[in-house]
Amino acid sequence: MSRCLVLGASGCVGSRLVPVLAEAGHDVRALVRTTGSAARVPRLADIRFGDVTEACRVRAALDGIDVVYHLVHSLGRPDFAQVDREAARVVAAEAERAGVRQIVYLGGPRPDAELSEHLASRAEVGDVLATARTPALLLEASMILGRGSASFELLRQFAHASPVLPRPAWMSRTSRPVGIDDVLHHLSIAAALPDPVSGRFALSGPEQLSYFDLVQRCARVAGLPVRIPVPVPLWSHRLAARAAALTTTVPAEAAAQLFGSLDHDLVDTAPDRLPAPPGGPTSVDNALRAAMAPAASASAAEPYLDERVCATRAGTAQLWRTITSVGGSRGWFTIPFLWEARGLLDHLAGGAGLYRGRQAELACGDVVDFWTVEHRDDARRRLVLRADMKMPGSTLLEMSAETAGSYRQRISFVPRGPAGHAYWRLQKPAHDLVFGLMARNLVHAAERG
Repeated sequence: MSRCLVLGASGCVGSRLVPVLAEAGHDVRALVRTTGSAARVPRLADIRFGDVTEACRVRAALDGIDVVYHLVHSLGRPDFAQVDREAARVVAAEAERAGVRQIVYLGGPRPDAELSEHLASRAEVGDVLATARTPALLLEASMILGRGSASFELLRQFAHASPVLPRPAWMSRTSRPVGIDDVLHHLSIAAALPDPVSGRFALSGPEQLSYFDLVQRCARVAGLPVRIPVPVPLWSHRLAARAAALTTTVPAEAAAQLFGSLDHDLVDTAPDRLPAPPGGPTSVDNALRAAMAPAASASAAEPYLDERVCATRAGTAQLWRTITSVGGSRGWFTIPFLWEARGLLDHLAGGAGLYRGRQAELACGDVVDFWTVEHRDDARRRLVLRADMKMPGSTLLEMSAETAGSYRQRISFVPRGPAGHAYWRLQKPAHDLVFGLMARNLVHAAERG
């Protein structure tokens, strides 16, 4: 049996891969950035904390590891290509240093066309990993049909949104979507290969479908009537992504990159195709049916995410001091009357309200106005707050001072039932205004010292 490290273990694929590897008898370790991410990793893994761009953290996590799975993707942030490139360089170098037997990477297809920024980044990461002396098995998949996959969530929620289906030109493009169970099968057997393997392999489903046909198939499997196509001569991926962020769980930045990739036929040109799983590949209908099955519990609801990264001239120490000063008399670096109005409404609804003050020095469990400190990590300069407001769901606000001279702000909202989904969509315009200003003003405050 192998000792495996899963990078990206809190994601759609990684969180499913951990139990598959553990049940096969492998020792599994996971490297995650935050406590929020750790909560999405099955407890079958030995969880370590660190960023994949931090060589020292990756080096420690790789100690004694045979097989490393690189499933990291920073698509939701504007500088994702740079971050993913640096992460790949760190993993390639540290895997070689640690004597890892096999790297396994799950990337995207490389169509015979000029690549979108998203696909170009996926290809670049694979190329960087392939330069390591450690053998790298590069698996290339287009759309993965599984709950929580950003591309699948766009497809599913697009199919459910309306009986009318906008049909821009890219809807005629084709791909070979693959079921999540087939992806997990091929990833897991890589841990048991008798000899290391290098090279690119296509990980494709059994059918080649246009996106228009795929949406119609998704609607049919869900028991919905045929979607009525409406031509859309003018289409903007950016505007469509903003609309998607209001109506789906996929952030606008990620949606824009995914829409851009749909301008290509995503039929892989990898030289080798993997053998089908035992019993044959999962059909598109069965993969859709499994992915759209009701979640086992309300806690399995996919969170809505909003992440912002702002470059700053402030030093990391000064930025961290500013982050840990939020709330109380210092305020929240955003529009005061809107913040106060939200607190008043919460008070009238029987919630915590706005002004509960704060301790001079924050620690876990402390109250900060209508938030509670969930986690504070001074070494990694990360503060996580949990909202105490009355709302149909749960909210975490994470603020961190990055070593590369940037401030990261991440909000995750896990909806509770239909009311939770409606709440997120209705408040999203005000949310973007308030938290967008908060990120910019906090950075400016740190720069002023």
